[in-house]
Amino acid sequence: MDEPGTDDFRRFLIAPWGGTEFLELRLDGELLAMAVTDRSPHGLSAVYTCYSPLHAERSLGVLCVLKQIERACELGLPHVYLGYWIEDHPKMDYKIRYRPIELSRRGHWHLFDDTEDPSPDGAVE
Repeated sequence: MDEPGTDDFRRFLIAPWGGTEFLELRLDGELLAMAVTDRSPHGLSAVYTCYSPLHAERSLGVLCVLKQIERACELGLPHVYLGYWIEDHPKMDYKIRYRPIELSRRGHWHLFDDTEDPSPDGAVE
C-alpha cells in the first residue's frame, strides 16, 4: 500500500462478511505479536501476522499459528488455512513445515507428500 490510511488497513484486515478475530500475544501488558484471523464454516484463515522484532527469538510467528490451531479446535473447526505458499520465499516458506498439509491444485485439495514436487507447472493455489 502506498501511504495507507486507517480505512485502507481496516479494509485489508477485517472481512466484510464478519468473523474476523484478532489474536494478541502479550507479556506484562506489552503487545508482542498479533494475528488477524477470519472464521469460516470450515476453518480459520490466517490473514496477517506480525510480531515485535525485539522478541524474534521467541518464535512468535510459530506461537501465533499454534494458537490459531488451538482456537480452531476450541471452535470445532477442522482446518486452519495459512494462505498462499510460495516455495523458497523467505516470508512464506514456513507454511510447508506444518503437517499434515494439503495443497490445492487446479481446484482440488491433495495431501502433500514430501516425495512429490509441490509445485509442478506452478499450479499450487
